Amino acid sequence: AVVSTQSTGYYDPDELLWLCPNDNDYTFAMDTNINTELDKTGELRKLFILAQRQVLEPRQYELLKQELCEGGEALQNLSSLSPSALPKLVDKNPSLAVDILLLLAQTQQFGEYLTILLNMELSLHSMEVVNKITANLELPPQFIHLYIRSCITSCTNITDKSTQHRFVRLVCVFLTALIRNQVVNVQDILIEIQAFCIDHSRIREATGLFRLLKSLDVKEI
Repeated sequence: AVVSTQSTGYYDPDELLWLCPNDNDYTFAMDTNINTELDKTGELRKLFILAQRQVLEPRQYELLKQELCEGGEALQNLSSLSPSALPKLVDKNPSLAVDILLLLAQTQQFGEYLTILLNMELSLHSMEVVNKITANLELPPQFIHLYIRSCITSCTNITDKSTQHRFVRLVCVFLTALIRNQVVNVQDILIEIQAFCIDHSRIREATGLFRLLKSLDVKEI
């Protein structure tokens, strides 16, 4: 079909309004939420980076915790949440590290975080994080056993006696909590824990842990 290009001499004025629009007929609308969301994301990113460098103020921690509860999926995409960031978070803000690990427990990355946690240098905060996670999650028994063995080995390798005694006490308290909360099957790692207690029998917490193990033996019989 051939379309005629000759003008018919008729046109609808309304059809040409878009060529010369009347500025008074419309107003500009701006989505103010865009800048707000960008500012919020930027602030959260800064806080996560800050959390790896220093202890957060209570209000800063509460802000991050609230965001983790309400929109954790978005926060997981931040580079600050990579497994390599975990040791710094555990060291500076263990409670935040616990919140993040609990959030990531159902993801495929969780195993990577546990591996990082397992290979971390022994510290009060690292044991605190593991203790709190085990209170809320059923972790693989292999991880629990490997972590306990790592704690025992780390204590054995400490050369300074004062520091060693301090960590032996901490590890004994940690192990006692795991046993009382039935997080670990003692029979699977009984020999290692008993030997640890005997090696440090002069320390009160080690003696208490050894007695606890003996009481469990009696109950098993």
